[in-house]
Amino acid sequence: MEWYPEENNDSVSQSSNQDEKSLALTRLLAAHEAWFDIMRDFEYAGHTFPGFAKFHSHGEQYVLVKRAKLWEVDAHELMFFELADHLDGDTLSRLVSFMTTEAVKMVDAKTNHMTTYLSLVVIADTVDDDIAQAVRAAKFRKTYKLGLHGWADLRLAVIDLSRANVMTNAVGKELKASLEANAFLSNDGTEKARR
Repeated sequence: MEWYPEENNDSVSQSSNQDEKSLALTRLLAAHEAWFDIMRDFEYAGHTFPGFAKFHSHGEQYVLVKRAKLWEVDAHELMFFELADHLDGDTLSRLVSFMTTEAVKMVDAKTNHMTTYLSLVVIADTVDDDIAQAVRAAKFRKTYKLGLHGWADLRLAVIDLSRANVMTNAVGKELKASLEANAFLSNDGTEKARR
């Protein structure tokens, strides 16, 4: 008679959760790659993010010839992706603090700068019950030269895989539909039922 060690169900569920987080991240990065420059394992200010996406847009209006510009503006988005087994208030607070003290240094507020969105997307297996309130309350805006050189806003989104739920702050509402559409797909490509 052969003896087989019992499988540790905890490690099996942890690996499937890790796979689910990684798959969600892969789907989200793929959904953004048409418009964003995508990087994996992005290291910045001593922290490594499993995913990073950046977007730059330039617009201008001129009369008759390009030399006669009426206006020109630059808009940017810097999107940081983080993975967590369990997201608690302290971890969320540290991540938001990183965004408002370190990530904000990436903003290049030149003459034509209009806006930069500093977006943080946290993909978590589970979250504390009070996280939704903390996410909604999170806000940050920095203006440059009294707004003449634009501003930077924090967009915050937390994806709770256990509840198939996306939470955002007020500025991050625009992210919600895209995140919901791409984070919760089952293995056969159909959308998972939300709990």
